Amino acid sequence: MATNAQLRLDTERRYNYYREQTLIIVSEQIKSEGFKATKITGQAITAVSNWEFASGRKYDWDWPAEALYFRNRYPKRFEIALWHHSELVALSLGRPTFNATGMRLDIVEGAPKSLCDRPPIMIEVLLAYETYATMIEASHVRIMKPVNMDVKNYYETFGYTYVPKDDYLLKRIF
Repeated sequence: MATNAQLRLDTERRYNYYREQTLIIVSEQIKSEGFKATKITGQAITAVSNWEFASGRKYDWDWPAEALYFRNRYPKRFEIALWHHSELVALSLGRPTFNATGMRLDIVEGAPKSLCDRPPIMIEVLLAYETYATMIEASHVRIMKPVNMDVKNYYETFGYTYVPKDDYLLKRIF
């Protein structure tokens, strides 16, 4: 009989395959725009430290702690570091819903515009989440707890619908 540790390791390996395949697919689709999608690596964590004191940063995410928490807690998680011409321009973490019928985008942050002249990043981030959701056979993507009304309205431009009762935006993908 498998132990909890063995089951978790098996789940981590299986979903790591889905994460890697998603990042390959997405990178192939966005490379003509100069983008590349990777996991949140040590290189990404080092690069995000440059964001800490940048002006215009909307929320002070502790990316090293968040990435470690998600890795330790959620073997089915999705993580993405988005690079544009070797410059880190976005990080995001999410996970399947508890019933695994949907995919949650829990945290996303773009590089502060005061640091670089980066292009918009949400199209690529959402492409990654929708690809991963399809891969794990989830029927929808949720963007959890938008930080303000402007952000909520922005997400709605991508076809997401706000669900006020639970404070998330929803898009059905099949």
